[in-house]
Amino acid sequence: LCAMKYADKEIQELEEFFKNATLPDSIELFHSTVITDVKAFVHSHLQIIKLRQGVPVFEGFYDRLVLLKEKLSVNS
Repeated sequence: LCAMKYADKEIQELEEFFKNATLPDSIELFHSTVITDVKAFVHSHLQIIKLRQGVPVFEGFYDRLVLLKEKLSVNS
């Protein structure tokens, strides 16, 4: 059995962070990848990782949220 990359605790921590974070309208996530509606991005990604927890193909959604959190934490 492979270990899950993230669990309820990690999802809750991300939800808490984004609930309290000041979100820009848009942000460059990686080189040439710009999120144009950060609020919608966060909302949709949180929904997906909650609904598809433990499904490896959806881990990228979690990774992008973590990357966004890191970028916002550095910029604040």
